[in-house]
Amino acid sequence: MNSEETLVEGGRIDANAIFTFSRDDMRGTTISLRGYGPCYSVDSDMGYSRTMVSRYGESVPLAVSESRGILPDKITFAGQERQRLRSWLKFSTLNLFPATFEVHGKTYIWRSTADGKLSLHTSSLPTNPPIAWFTASRPAINNGITFTEAAYHTLLPEAIEIQDAGRLETRTSACKRTNQE
Repeated sequence: MNSEETLVEGGRIDANAIFTFSRDDMRGTTISLRGYGPCYSVDSDMGYSRTMVSRYGESVPLAVSESRGILPDKITFAGQERQRLRSWLKFSTLNLFPATFEVHGKTYIWRSTADGKLSLHTSSLPTNPPIAWFTASRPAINNGITFTEAAYHTLLPEAIEIQDAGRLETRTSACKRTNQE
């Protein structure tokens, strides 16, 4: 599935959603839905100890991550209790990947790939295809001009379903509204 067409009439997802990042610093970036405009803002305090993800143009965060030095890191999702990061995102003490998390009773696994991408899977079987993947920014050449291709995150429909804890219509209307302003 290589289609970049994402939304169809009525806000139904038809293909891949491709989100681009304005900066490589995931503690301070704008995340845009390709073809629709900004959808999310990621902002951190000066010491990078608190990072918030919000819908673009809104001040209420969808998630807040807190780095607490020697104390356990915490994460809070909108409408949920604050919890230890490792209670939500499970990974080994030696490696960050694979990392697992659960949404609506279903387990998801982030893996690191040989070509430097991160891929999201719904099964622990390594042969299962990913439902989402992250590609870091990289140098590219177009008509002899070197530029940096922005990092992007591609989601297949199964991954889109768990985005924003399943609040699909809110997300798609927020992206459309922001792009039309």
